Amino acid sequence: MSDNSSEYGLTATFIVIVVALLIFSWLTVEVSFPVKFAPGLGRRHLIPMEPFDDIAGKVSRFLWENRALDLIIQAFVIVVAVVCCLALLKPEAGI
Repeated sequence: MSDNSSEYGLTATFIVIVVALLIFSWLTVEVSFPVKFAPGLGRRHLIPMEPFDDIAGKVSRFLWENRALDLIIQAFVIVVAVVCCLALLKPEAGI
């Protein structure tokens, strides 16, 4: 490969990473995490005193009520997968 193609590849990679960081930063600022659970954090125990009854229903309800959080995590995983696939396709320096 010529030096021009590797230079353009680095530039394109840098642009994609900066755009992804800007999008994730914007989503973090615009979509607020639910604060309704914050006041009870000081009184909560790390090991609960009562059994985990209906924990699947509570987790499901939390994810459906805070759908943006789930979508941000999924988008981040997809971006990381794309970056890893591009890293696998990168030509080696010795060849």
